[in-house]
Amino acid sequence: MPKNKTKLNRKNGTVKDTILPAFTRNIVFQRWTVLIVMSLLLAVLLSPEIHIITPKYKLESIATKDVKADSDFLVEDKVSTEQKKAEAVKRAKPIYDLDRYMPSRIGMTMSKAFLGMAEVYNRVDREKLQPDTAKAIIKEARSEIENIIGLPLTDSEFKAFSSYKFPIDICNNNVKLIYSVYNEGIISREDFSGISTDNGIIIRNIKNQSEQEKYDLASILSLKTAYSHIEKNALFILEDEERNVRNASISLVKRILQPNLTFAKNATEQRKELIRNSVKPVFYKVQKNEMIVREGEKITSVHLDKLAALYAGYEGSGFLNISIFTGLFLAITLFSLILYYVFTSQIATRLKHINTDILLIGIAAILQVLLARIGIFICDSIYHAFPLIPAGACMYAVPFSTAAMLVVVLINREAGILFAVFSSFLISFLFEEKASMFFFSLLGSMVAAFKIYECKERSAFFKTGVIVGFVNMGVIVCLSLLVGRLFSMETLINIVMGASGGFFAAAVAISIIPLFEFVFGYTTDIKLLELANLNQPVFQQMIMVAPGTYHHSVVVASMVETAADAIGANSLLAKVSAYYHDIGKLKKALYFIENQKGPENKLDKLSPKMSSLVVISHVKEGVELAKDYKLGKAIIDVIRQHHGTRLVGYFYEKAQKNKDPSVRAIPEGDFRYPGPKPQSKEAGLVLLGDVVEASSRTLKNPTPSRIKSLVEDRINQVLMEGELNESDLTLNDLNKIAESFTRTLNGIFHQRIDYPEPVVRENNGKKENNGDSYRKPSEKNKVRPSKSSASAH
Repeated sequence: MPKNKTKLNRKNGTVKDTILPAFTRNIVFQRWTVLIVMSLLLAVLLSPEIHIITPKYKLESIATKDVKADSDFLVEDKVSTEQKKAEAVKRAKPIYDLDRYMPSRIGMTMSKAFLGMAEVYNRVDREKLQPDTAKAIIKEARSEIENIIGLPLTDSEFKAFSSYKFPIDICNNNVKLIYSVYNEGIISREDFSGISTDNGIIIRNIKNQSEQEKYDLASILSLKTAYSHIEKNALFILEDEERNVRNASISLVKRILQPNLTFAKNATEQRKELIRNSVKPVFYKVQKNEMIVREGEKITSVHLDKLAALYAGYEGSGFLNISIFTGLFLAITLFSLILYYVFTSQIATRLKHINTDILLIGIAAILQVLLARIGIFICDSIYHAFPLIPAGACMYAVPFSTAAMLVVVLINREAGILFAVFSSFLISFLFEEKASMFFFSLLGSMVAAFKIYECKERSAFFKTGVIVGFVNMGVIVCLSLLVGRLFSMETLINIVMGASGGFFAAAVAISIIPLFEFVFGYTTDIKLLELANLNQPVFQQMIMVAPGTYHHSVVVASMVETAADAIGANSLLAKVSAYYHDIGKLKKALYFIENQKGPENKLDKLSPKMSSLVVISHVKEGVELAKDYKLGKAIIDVIRQHHGTRLVGYFYEKAQKNKDPSVRAIPEGDFRYPGPKPQSKEAGLVLLGDVVEASSRTLKNPTPSRIKSLVEDRINQVLMEGELNESDLTLNDLNKIAESFTRTLNGIFHQRIDYPEPVVRENNGKKENNGDSYRKPSEKNKVRPSKSSASAH
């Protein structure tokens, strides 16, 4: 199997794996992956409820567990809704179709029948047909007009009209009689006399479908009433007709008369259904944390209604509410992209491991939401166990600022402030009072971000927690004033909970930061303080094996600490990095002259190239030891960069002198450190401190002027070599560094005044010392620089 070879991208803090597909090693792909995965997980966590399996409940069954409302929701009161619908349907007006052209159609039918029969009689008379033939024709014509009228004529009716051969004047009188009845009112088969006029009816014109409400139902005639009107009107309209004709006309008109108002059953039922469906359901509210059904309780219809409403939208589905989930995912992604742009343009330019920091921020966001979710669950449990505690009071004890502290300590303050805005935005989705909880979380997180920045000891977390607690109390007072409930027991409990929230945030943060340090390789100030303890095993070993290197490291640490303070760099990181920058010399301590006790130099026995390899290898071996000791990326980076790509000049010049004349040139790269060049101010400081301290040991008679000249020359030399081009150190910084180094070295190499031996004189046979006598300082008490060689660095 091929080896899994990895390469660390120091600029972006990503690991390149040669086995992984090329696109997965792309920086942009990695960042998009973090964004999408983070947004998906956060959308899941922030969704109101996840139902993998919707429980099935049956009427009269026994509940197997307590079911409590996780949010406010409405339940339909089906009984009240049905009553409301029944009342609405009862008030619905029946629909009747009105045919205003009914009289004219009946009149035209009667006229057609009379004219047809009159034409038959005229033909019989004109053609002088035989009686039998005429009788047959008349019989046939009678059948035809009965079809036209739509009803058979009685013998008396036919006989009366036939006696006059169906004259047109009798027909006209009959039509007048028909119109007279319709003119007196609408005719219907139903009798509306017993119907209340409060409800009324709807009359719909069958031609244009226009509708009109009618409440005066007395004007609608029933057929029985219409028949009475026919008999009464016939006295005037048919007064000139013979009795037998008048009776025949009344009989025919009664039978041919049809209602022009008919009940529209289908339209009425459709209208009732429409009214029924338009009635709004009656709801009642189930409040959050209200017990719906208890374990062991028998399920009733009311329980079923509540349970159905609780699981509405999830029935038959094992997934989240797609609409809510999609909205949350898009909102989180959009907000994250905006903050990512601010982060990369304003903050990330000063960071060396951007992708790792982005991954940390994503994990911190998920962690913060999880903490809030767990806090809400605990608060609900407390409220269930102790109903006297207000339901929303415990929410203020949730550690909302924990992740902000984490981001500040592991990355920087600016990233922590941005994260405070992001986490507060996320947390607001978990509460109904979104604005107030956003405000509460944001202020606490921002104060935590500002206060925890200078974290030099673990007690700083609890000090920050106390301050956050006071801020939480102030915010709660402000929110209580807004709703006018400042002087209440609930507000007092909220204030106590808010104060404890700051403490909980600090406690959780201090508990999980070591885990993040281990997983992500971050080096916090607290860890640096632990590593700065010179009783660490590596220093005890260095004192025994490489005392000169130990002394050199301590001096360099002293130099860079004060210089870092002068230029605003991380003095603690610079100091601790200087302590460990040469730990790689432990493996071959005696090859470095500061650790040699005798005049013999082991490097003299090696070729110049091999000597340079031994010297250069202490960087690689130092990195390996740092990983074994788990010193963290920040210190490992300084160890790797503390010589940059400088040339080991002593051995290179020695190789040039000893080279074979046949060889044109010796590769300079064989005598250079692998680098990279210092990528931070702290790494640049250690490089300068290492060079200056090593050079200072060669000074004879180290006067202040000589020390200053040496410091400036060495710094200028490193600057001209281009080793500081990537370290963010400015010329102003270099001037301050030179001044600081000079002061430190002057303190180390200061001349001490040697007091003369006291004059001894006899006093009554006793020797006395005269403390007021001085002598010239002896040579042995003068400061002598320790021996060194260019091969050491």
